[in-house]
Amino acid sequence: MPPSPDIVGIGICTVDHLVTVPRLPSRNENMTAISYDRQPGGLASIALMAAARLGARAKIIARVGADDSGNYIRQVLREEGVDVSKLLVDPGGESQVSLILVHEASGDRSIISRPPTGRPISAGEIARADITDARVLFVDTLNEATLQAARWAREAGTKVLLDPALPYAEIKPLLNYVDVPIVPEYWARALMPNEAPAAVAERLRDEGAEIAVVTLGERGAIVAWEAGTQAFTAYPVDVVDTTGAGDAYHGAFLYALLQDWELPRMARFASAVGSLNCRALGGRNALPTREEVDQFMAAAR
Repeated sequence: MPPSPDIVGIGICTVDHLVTVPRLPSRNENMTAISYDRQPGGLASIALMAAARLGARAKIIARVGADDSGNYIRQVLREEGVDVSKLLVDPGGESQVSLILVHEASGDRSIISRPPTGRPISAGEIARADITDARVLFVDTLNEATLQAARWAREAGTKVLLDPALPYAEIKPLLNYVDVPIVPEYWARALMPNEAPAAVAERLRDEGAEIAVVTLGERGAIVAWEAGTQAFTAYPVDVVDTTGAGDAYHGAFLYALLQDWELPRMARFASAVGSLNCRALGGRNALPTREEVDQFMAAAR
């Protein structure tokens, strides 16, 4: 019997078709791509692959279609050391697929997605032990499965980390069970348009979060925890593509929670992993190992 996972994640799996372009094409323009790659994507997939490459035991609970994309997602997650025993297949469904146009000069990207045609994981398809055997639960959206899983996690003392794929008003019932919400700046701006990101982090803390983070891309992150609120800068790297940088940050934070580090070390470690993941095209290719992160942070000092 395999050992229990350190981290279990319920969320989105996609196949990303990444195309590097000199600029976004104009209407009716025929443009030649600079490069192309196919990789697994999605909030949960990249976060769990990041944690696994750092050394954590990770398990995903999700559904894919009975198509080539679903087979590809399963194959790569397994190669990365993620337990796919609960990666379910919808016999009549198609997996989510995304086209990502990456701007060569800046690494910024535009994403066009075809949603999956299958139904989401239901509460009846997960067992309590799937959640409570892990030390950390990762969720990215609100549905009956994630809400049930978060309740079980709270009862068992399993930490819950959230990367919200929905706005505050829609995901609020899940936030009641989240220990560590890590939200992007655009989400924070939508919640409190006239306030600084620090105010959003502090509001999430006031509403029950143990640690609240607002990520700011190349400007780093704002973190609120029991000792106060602090800004942590990003690490400079030669950016090729920013796809998956935030997801890698989440994966690194999942790993850091397992280490029981002090908060500043967690935040700096996650920032380093997010920055390092921008060195190559796609969300997977530049995910670092723990040794690479330690060497990178030592050199940066």
